[in-house]
Amino acid sequence: MTRHLSRKEFFRELLGVGRRTVPRSTPPPARPRLLLRPPGALLPDQRYLEACTGCNACVEVCPKGAIHLAPSPTDPQRRIAVLEVGRTPCVLCDAVPCATACPAGALLHPGSPRQIRLGVAQVDPRLCRTFRGEGCDVCVRVCPYPGEAIRMIGHRPVVMPAACTGCGLCEAACPERPAAIVVYPERDLIPGMRIPKTWGPAG
Repeated sequence: MTRHLSRKEFFRELLGVGRRTVPRSTPPPARPRLLLRPPGALLPDQRYLEACTGCNACVEVCPKGAIHLAPSPTDPQRRIAVLEVGRTPCVLCDAVPCATACPAGALLHPGSPRQIRLGVAQVDPRLCRTFRGEGCDVCVRVCPYPGEAIRMIGHRPVVMPAACTGCGLCEAACPERPAAIVVYPERDLIPGMRIPKTWGPAG
């Protein structure tokens, strides 16, 4: 069962207070697929689910093939546009063509790639090499906004929720499998704080 942490406990874990080393034990169970909404998706999520017609327009214009159609969680007979950034991350196109192409208004242009909010990355200390005393900064190096969205603090990666776009470049590049950093969908975050509603294995 996932344990809910207080805000104080969350930030203590996030920053690795005490620089304690976390040995890698039995690997956690496989994570379920985390499907994110495309850039500019309407919020709250129900608005997007109602507006997306599954027309395929955003899929066709995505230059990296990151967007695909999947059954809607509220109506399996309908298909909606989604991303699985751990496999194919969003590259934050300058023109955000997916949002521009949407004829139904399910995606609204965010203004710029920096304003895209797909979700927030979270580091899992049970899997991250830095929590075992090993050096690694891959997630910081591939981040499009290093130092803003993610930075190294005390030799460990720390995500800055306010600036994280949720593009998934960090998750896709992580050398650990399963990845030690995972993007939680925007719909699963605490509004305003942009941190996951639950702490534990992404799911």
